[in-house]
Amino acid sequence: MRKFREKMETFFDRGAGLVIRFRFAILLLSVILAVLLAVNIRNLQFDTSNEGFLRAGDPILVTYNDFREQFGRDDMLILAIHSDDIFSLEFLTRLKKLHDTLESEIANINDMISMVNARSTRGEGDVLMVDDLLLDFPDSEEQLQTLKSQVMSNPLYLNQLISADGLYTTIVIESSVYTASGEVDLLSGFDEDTEEIGGNSDNGLSSGKFISDQENSEFVEAVYEVVRNYRSDDFQIYIAGSPAVMHSIKLFMQSDVKKFMRIAILVIGVCLFVMFRRLSGVILPLAVVAVSVASTIGLMALLGVSFKLPTTILPSFLLAVGVGASVHVLSLTYQALRRGTQKNQAIRYAFSHSGLAIVMTSLTTAAGLASFSFAGVAPIADLGIFASIGVLFSLWYTLTMLPALLASIPLKEKDPELAQRRNRVDRLLEFLADYSIDHYRKVLIISAALLVVAIYGAVQVRFSHQVLNWLPEDLGVRVSTEVIDRELKGSVVLEVLLDTGVENGLYDRDTLLAIDRLTEDMERDFAGEQVFVGKSIAVTTILKEIHQALYGNNPDFYKVPDNEKLIPQEFLLFENSGSDDLQDVVDSRFQIARITLKVPWQDALLYRGFINETLERFEAEFSYKSLAGGEPMQVTVTGIMAIFGRIISAAIYSTAQSYIIALVIITLLMIVLIGNLKLGFISMIPNLTPILCIVGFMGLASIQFDMFTMLIAPIAVGLAVDDTIHFMYNFKKYFEQTGDVREAVHQTLQTAGRAMLTTSVVLSIGFFIFTLASMNNLFYFGLLTGIAILLALGADLILAPALMALVVGRTQLGGHPVNIPSAGE
Repeated sequence: MRKFREKMETFFDRGAGLVIRFRFAILLLSVILAVLLAVNIRNLQFDTSNEGFLRAGDPILVTYNDFREQFGRDDMLILAIHSDDIFSLEFLTRLKKLHDTLESEIANINDMISMVNARSTRGEGDVLMVDDLLLDFPDSEEQLQTLKSQVMSNPLYLNQLISADGLYTTIVIESSVYTASGEVDLLSGFDEDTEEIGGNSDNGLSSGKFISDQENSEFVEAVYEVVRNYRSDDFQIYIAGSPAVMHSIKLFMQSDVKKFMRIAILVIGVCLFVMFRRLSGVILPLAVVAVSVASTIGLMALLGVSFKLPTTILPSFLLAVGVGASVHVLSLTYQALRRGTQKNQAIRYAFSHSGLAIVMTSLTTAAGLASFSFAGVAPIADLGIFASIGVLFSLWYTLTMLPALLASIPLKEKDPELAQRRNRVDRLLEFLADYSIDHYRKVLIISAALLVVAIYGAVQVRFSHQVLNWLPEDLGVRVSTEVIDRELKGSVVLEVLLDTGVENGLYDRDTLLAIDRLTEDMERDFAGEQVFVGKSIAVTTILKEIHQALYGNNPDFYKVPDNEKLIPQEFLLFENSGSDDLQDVVDSRFQIARITLKVPWQDALLYRGFINETLERFEAEFSYKSLAGGEPMQVTVTGIMAIFGRIISAAIYSTAQSYIIALVIITLLMIVLIGNLKLGFISMIPNLTPILCIVGFMGLASIQFDMFTMLIAPIAVGLAVDDTIHFMYNFKKYFEQTGDVREAVHQTLQTAGRAMLTTSVVLSIGFFIFTLASMNNLFYFGLLTGIAILLALGADLILAPALMALVVGRTQLGGHPVNIPSAGE
């Protein structure tokens, strides 16, 4: 192992010499590479859609896309309007004006429903009439009271267009499925597949691409702009729904990215200046990380990978992480200069001494991050891929650009005064070395006790994906969602698709009765639960309306017809009335039924149980049945709620997978670097202890694993192991030279300890910056990761020497006898 290390030191020494010799050419090539990649940043796209959380080929997403192509979007934008007197002429006039303005001024609207144009189905003699509710606008108190009675007694309107107390009414807006940009396929409505579509494909004219995140943002912003002119004390408007929530998150995300970068540069620059007291010690590391970040983000844009929620942390994360390698190089370079070493020799000394450790720390960090690349949650995988690429970019520029810059600028070669200032840090490191060795049993016992408590807390950690709770409690869209969930019984939906297996299968009375019974049971059985069914809409909803209308508008006939032969006739009468609303709930062959269950916005973990229960109930009713001449019936669940459920399932699996992958890869790399199997495993103890402490604290403090806090452990392990590598690499080197544990620890902390301290402080501050985020999830991510890094530093400065005193003190390392003298010797 010693010969290998000596060969590597020679390799890095000669490599640094070559870079110094050809420094101008290397600087030019580095700038060209960075510029070629960075120019693509202007094309970077943001994607905060719920669909963006899943990989393109995910079965849940494929099913959801098929559903959207057939029935349109299910993630509606909901406007809830509050007034003490909704059924007044003044209010209804204002409502109609708002409805008409939205309809005329907002692009990308596929459908919009309010009391203005809500379906009003009634019978006049033998004629079925289907009109807009306010087709004949009321102009007298008597007509207003009649309207109120009609609305409040109609099951279709209750909790959909009007609240149970009559104080809230809604405008429900469905945006276009397909993007309005690009070429339109004029023949798309005539191919064979399109005949199966229920008619909600934006009039059959589409570009074939789903509406973009940018178009969704423009759509939501346009609605907010219109609504702003209509709000008043007696016309309070609440805007909610998935498009509004995700738009708010996008705005916070874009704002936070810029804020994080500015603060990170400022804080890291200050830390570097405090450590080095040199302008070059600030400018050079920031230059290296700046080109690393630009290269990474530019590569993302070049490959067409969008910026998503978890990748928000990428720029400031790389800014903090990328500084570490430069700090180690500069620390050793400046130390050599203070001893009077010539500048180029000082640079070569720094790289020969720390080059291998820097490479290994970068590889372990990249490995910890790359463990996310297998995640089923798409943006987590993107973060893992590009964060690891960013670390490797930083390594490359540190090995090439940094020595070239150092060799190209003037540096002071001696600074005794600065060396004197550093004595306090040196004395602190000496004290920690002596204390951890002299009291190693105490250190190990306390660490073991902390681990027991941490493991107890860790098993209590729970997963969560409650996007709404990421936002500030007083934010308009969060308040609006809570109001709509409370007053109108839900703001998101679960879609159930029933394929009867045969054309006109939905004319079967038993099937329709089963659908009606199941939806009524769901509303009843889940009442009072956190996830309740506030409203259900299906083909039976329309059928019961038709039947009631044809029987003198008698509420007693609001049911599925007793005579099965009447079912196709009543559907035909409805279609002939001019309404196309059947297209929203069945396909054109009357084979597939859409059942919509409206629920409140809740933690996706709660949705999993609800989705499974719903699927079990529908499958128990239909999966073993088939109609004459048809295939067995099939039940599928989809919609935004199914997307949420899939996200949390993928997150749980991905977390376990990433933790195992990161642990295995990093442990193997540690064994390879140290060259000793036993010490390789032991060296993981200082890395895992702080992580377990943080996870244990989360469990004890009821802080849940979400899309960001689940990243803490692999990221923190990948970063914590950097300091452990520097400690173990230098400890082994000095121990082989001296055979003395105390002396080896002292020399390790005097050479690498100061850089370990600085990089850990810089990294922790880099993560603490996230506590300034607008969203709560980023606050906990930054706070806990920053604390984990400081705990890891403490473990490397105190626990690692104690472990060496225990383990190496009873064996031999590199063939040398071990001596652990007391502090007084």
